[in-house]
Amino acid sequence: MAKAEIVHINDNGDIEYKVLNESNFFLRGMALCLVFLFISFFCFLIQEWVILSFLNTISFIFVLLSIILVGFLCCRNEMLIKEEAALVTEAIYTIAEQEAVRQNQSILKIKFCSKSSNSHGTIDEEYVLVLLSNKTIMKCPIEQLNREDKHYNHKLIKKEFLLCENDNLSEKIVKTKAWNNIIKSPFFIRTIIWFIIIGILLIGCGIIFLLKMLYDICGLRIISLFFILFLLIIPFYDYLDKLLPKNWFCNIMRGILLIPVFIFSLNDLVMPFMTIVMAIIFILFFSSLPVLLVLITVKILGYDITLNAIRFIFFTFPFVIATQCSGIIRNLILKYTIFSEKEHHYQLFMRELVKFLYTKENLNFIFYAAYSFFLIVSTFKTLQTGGPLLSQDIDLIVAKSFLVYIACTNMFDRKKSSSIEGKNLLSLIIKILLARDTDKIRIKK
Repeated sequence: MAKAEIVHINDNGDIEYKVLNESNFFLRGMALCLVFLFISFFCFLIQEWVILSFLNTISFIFVLLSIILVGFLCCRNEMLIKEEAALVTEAIYTIAEQEAVRQNQSILKIKFCSKSSNSHGTIDEEYVLVLLSNKTIMKCPIEQLNREDKHYNHKLIKKEFLLCENDNLSEKIVKTKAWNNIIKSPFFIRTIIWFIIIGILLIGCGIIFLLKMLYDICGLRIISLFFILFLLIIPFYDYLDKLLPKNWFCNIMRGILLIPVFIFSLNDLVMPFMTIVMAIIFILFFSSLPVLLVLITVKILGYDITLNAIRFIFFTFPFVIATQCSGIIRNLILKYTIFSEKEHHYQLFMRELVKFLYTKENLNFIFYAAYSFFLIVSTFKTLQTGGPLLSQDIDLIVAKSFLVYIACTNMFDRKKSSSIEGKNLLSLIIKILLARDTDKIRIKK
């Protein structure tokens, strides 16, 4: 049984069509849904007097059935509306096109609209809106017909176009859908971009993890042998592809030979992840080096530092140095590490990636985010289980390190806006030291 179809076209151009009448089906479905809910409530109610373990299960099943039934009815009704809208749009397109040609315009959009003022599904008004190229909106009314047909609702599309001047009606065809607004929003675009970035980095991390697993399983010799075979197959793949005949066996061979080519191509996906990882390693190395030298000097002088104190120092001051001396450390990385190489084209972009990521502002954000994430997780773990995330000492050290990091970064940031200038301060101190009562006092006015 067709849900919507054209009945006939009148001599004056009016189009009569019929739509499947599912009001009775919908009412029966809602009645069945109420029965399911009643059974569920009844099972839930009697379990206080009848102790049976399966009553809760039965109650849950009937609630689930009622939810599924409501979802099915709503989806079925939505599909019927879409089918009617498609039929009406297709039927009226020729008529609308004639009207547009008469006005020397073109059709931009056609939309079927149905207006209902109550929740019972009673239709008050149906019409078709046609948007022309000059932004004019035409309205074509649809009438309800009384036919002795229990299975279908008969309707008539009137071949008359009325100029629509109602702003509320105009918004129905002019305004874009909420989903389109979401897609075009800057927040959505930024989210998609970050999903892509994280996806590429995760793929690179996954490839390295896979290689680590293969190394643990097979060993270095077998991996090296496979790597040599891959390098031998890759240059001759195109030649072998042309040499092998076109049959199912040779196609399988092509697929097997394509595996090393595919694996070798994954090397490109590793480079962004490795670039970021190596940059972080070099940042931590150069920022930790002064701290390490100070600790060695203190140790040589005979001052004993506890293990927790050393942990606190390395959890705090390398990060402060990395942010406050970002320009110096970035130049050292670009000049004395693997990022100084410029033999290949991709190495240029690796240098640009390091320059782009390694700024004081970016590092400050990353460190704040890392500290905050650790504190949130550790605090939740402590409140939930009563135990620390890593250990009681390390959790306390990280928390104290974050406080010191906040204090240091804010201190250096506030220094730029302060009026304390070393040259002027030293000048005033020297003047105080050298001042004599015999000197003539000059008062600036």
